[in-house]
Amino acid sequence: MRTFQEIRDNYRFSPEDLEQLRYLGTLLEPVAEEVVEDFYNFLQEMPDTARFLEDPERLARLKKNHHAWLLGLFQGPLDENYYRRLQRIGLAHVRIGLSAHFVYVAMNFLRSRLKAALSPRVEACRWPLGEAALDKILDLNLDVIARAYHQEEMRRFFLSYKFDDALIRFARRFTFGLNLLLLIGLIGLAGGMVLVLFNDLSLIVKGQFDKGLVAALGSLLILWLAIELLDAEVDRLQGGELQLSLFVGVGLVAFIRKILIATLSHESVQAELIYLGGILVFGLIYWLTVRAEARKR
Repeated sequence: MRTFQEIRDNYRFSPEDLEQLRYLGTLLEPVAEEVVEDFYNFLQEMPDTARFLEDPERLARLKKNHHAWLLGLFQGPLDENYYRRLQRIGLAHVRIGLSAHFVYVAMNFLRSRLKAALSPRVEACRWPLGEAALDKILDLNLDVIARAYHQEEMRRFFLSYKFDDALIRFARRFTFGLNLLLLIGLIGLAGGMVLVLFNDLSLIVKGQFDKGLVAALGSLLILWLAIELLDAEVDRLQGGELQLSLFVGVGLVAFIRKILIATLSHESVQAELIYLGGILVFGLIYWLTVRAEARKR
């Protein structure tokens, strides 16, 4: 952050400039109140600034402060106390919610009004130097006042960035936790299918050969898909892509297993048609999903 001395040096303020400002100040003092009145009349013409000037007491206080600031432009001294006063002015404008646009608009009006008030009163030979000094002090004031807006925007952006960053980090950790939960669920699914497979094989031992064989075949299909899902999820946690077709395949195989068992259980034709419809729908979805994944590769 620049010091006020650096800001002054960058504007190339010279002792001659300060002398010119003091000279202009003596000429402005008799008409300073008139300039202040014109300035606030101008602000009251704009709805966005007029709303801050509706209270008569506040308006009178602002005019008094503005009169002091206006004379301070020419009287100095341009030291750290002056710099802090300008900072407070900028922060006051930020605090009430006045757009920076109107700070620039107001300064533009004031520049024109001061030149109109001073140029007829200044000796023609001195006016070019006086005008240059006036431009410097107004630009310096605008620079410091506008800097308060910039610093406030940076502060808000920094706080917003910290919040966004914390939220993103939390979301990543939460998503990773959900993926781990999914992985544990798939392990449980695979383990459960092993138990179902043993149960189906036990039917063969009990003499229900046809039913046990068909059920075991369906269980093997689902177990195979569960293993594929496990491999795919582990691969995804290591940076691979999600294979959606495997999840669709689980539904497809579940319907195939169900219709195999339903055939042996002599269920109604309507039930078997529903299972066949499910196989058709899942088969179509599976085909479309596999096709889309192949295109991505």
